Amino acid sequence: MPSNAVKVLDAVRRGNGEASKKTIAAATGLAWGTMCKVVNDLVDRRLLLARQGRTTTPGRPSVPLTVNADAGFWAGMDIGAESTRIIFCDLNFKIRSRFIRPTEPFTSEERFFNWVTGLFQTALAESGLPPDRLLGTGIAVSGIVDSEANIIVSGGNWGLKQGAHLPVAELVRRLGTPAYAVTTQVAAVCAEYHFGRRAGCGNLVTIGLGVGIGSGVIANHLLLISHPRRPVGYIGHTLIPGNLRRCTCGFRGCLEAYSGARNLRQVAMESLPDRPELHGAPELDRAAAQGDPDALAIINRAAEYNAAGAAMMIQLYSPEALIFSGGQSRTGGALFNATLSKLGDILPPERCKCFIDITALGEFQSAIGAARLAFEKFF
Repeated sequence: MPSNAVKVLDAVRRGNGEASKKTIAAATGLAWGTMCKVVNDLVDRRLLLARQGRTTTPGRPSVPLTVNADAGFWAGMDIGAESTRIIFCDLNFKIRSRFIRPTEPFTSEERFFNWVTGLFQTALAESGLPPDRLLGTGIAVSGIVDSEANIIVSGGNWGLKQGAHLPVAELVRRLGTPAYAVTTQVAAVCAEYHFGRRAGCGNLVTIGLGVGIGSGVIANHLLLISHPRRPVGYIGHTLIPGNLRRCTCGFRGCLEAYSGARNLRQVAMESLPDRPELHGAPELDRAAAQGDPDALAIINRAAEYNAAGAAMMIQLYSPEALIFSGGQSRTGGALFNATLSKLGDILPPERCKCFIDITALGEFQSAIGAARLAFEKFF
């Protein structure tokens, strides 16, 4: 549950410069005394700013409150299979700096920590923001994370096999900032819930279609945080009958072992050795959009698998909105459009009513969500 300080800051932020103690109490549901104590503390710490208001009736004038956006900053890092993205945002979650670099394949724990630390320090220096105002860092990982123990468990698509557990406490020591880790899709759905086109939607599912394939869930306004023993949204590792391809997780038949971007490239190389122009996910997608029969055969099969995973999430959670992201979620993309078409074919009519769209948050979606989760964790 968010702390009372988080609830108050969110209420003030939504007030757009006109929040008062009365409106904050109504928005948060906090007892008047509790709310006043939290507001006064935040004002004393200069995290909230108060200005003298006007009144047209007898009595004390209202005191509008605003967030002092520059009083502190949050960092969000998204370690993806191919790229790592870092953002720094102010207390109003306006992004002040963006940074992206290729993800270094995992070879050892020490090299990983050195790489992440160097990358983060470079990004912070380029941001121009004062390091002493950095309040915390959220880390989203394309892999498996034990958020309760704050341990990165695996990231098969960038070389981290299960068993090489990476303690986030070591990053805290090296980065000099509190840090909290979650999976990429947990961060993605958190970002959509707070900042996306369907912000505030109480039943929301995100699906990422990229090198890996995964999903995040908000159910009755509650963020479901996946755990290695209690997985949520790992649709990329759904076993598909008839699929014999081996996945990075070690099993055969996983959805992403065929449909993931790198695996589509491998499928094309194996099944179409004489057509090197199709040996890549983007090339396959473009050729399929132009009606190439070889490309269409591969893309349509991948779309069937993607649709099966998406349908499973819709059946399980009955979302009001389904938001896609990732490199393979593109308006006009052959794979994406075929996925939507096949999803419509297999869903019962009553399940086809949810809003479906591609994220408006762009490629920094999970980094933004990670920063938000750090705010909730450490504030």
